[in-house]
Amino acid sequence: MITIVADTKKLEFALARLADAARVGLGPIIKSEGGNIARTIMLLVPPTAKKGEDMKPRGSGLSKAAQQQGENAIKGDLFGGVQRRVGGGGKQKMQTTYGLFQRIGSSTLTPPKRNRTETASVRLGWERSKTIRIYFKYWKQAASIGDMTAFHKRYQNRYGRVGYVSRSNIGRWQVQDQLWISNESADAYYNLLKSRVGYHKAGFAAAALACGIRVPAWVRNKAGSAGTVQHNFGQNPFIIATANNVKIPNMSRYVDAAMAIRVKVTQLKINRLLSNRAVNLGFAKVDGAGKVTENLPR
Repeated sequence: MITIVADTKKLEFALARLADAARVGLGPIIKSEGGNIARTIMLLVPPTAKKGEDMKPRGSGLSKAAQQQGENAIKGDLFGGVQRRVGGGGKQKMQTTYGLFQRIGSSTLTPPKRNRTETASVRLGWERSKTIRIYFKYWKQAASIGDMTAFHKRYQNRYGRVGYVSRSNIGRWQVQDQLWISNESADAYYNLLKSRVGYHKAGFAAAALACGIRVPAWVRNKAGSAGTVQHNFGQNPFIIATANNVKIPNMSRYVDAAMAIRVKVTQLKINRLLSNRAVNLGFAKVDGAGKVTENLPR
């Protein structure tokens, strides 16, 4: 569990100024901005539709493309097939990754001979002329969800992702550390993880929904278990969002970035309101390009 305490003082001050400038109660302002902050966090938290994190909110962060990006990342970690650039300097090259799990399919195993229990021979189902050696203990055709979860956790980094699958040297053999499982086991585990895509976004969905913000179904359907919200938009308004079981190590980065973005947007709203008021009172004028300048006697 990761606990994040965000500094909201700057935003609270900006919202109070906005309510004053707009001449409206603070309740509607808190409701509107609470929803905007929750949505901005969901836009920033992975998965997003594009690689890289420039910390600018994108509509694609709540799109079907973002959901697909998350599902593809899981598929790549589990079963490989992802093209990654390896090496440094002028020696970089593209390499296809191996996954943690290998579907057995029509591959067949020749059990190890007596007194040789570490490795076994596997005739590949997709390349019948090729036979390889594997760790005999990694052949788990009827692997359970528990088996696969334990194997997966061994290789996850602090972000929950998997790098390159390691190899083990056993005598003269070098074998890939992959768990060989049936198609049924592979599909069951992949579908389980796929159903969790968007969970960390959904920790803020309850707050967004309470403020009237629309949330796509693939995030919204996890809102009940991923987060809670307390709010009051009447007298002494407030909104408190709690995300459950957050495991993203740099989650505070996304929350802080969302706060900074909304402070900037709120300040722009205030400036626009005050500029319009100054024009209406005759203290300022607007030129053809929309630029506001003072209109005071010299």
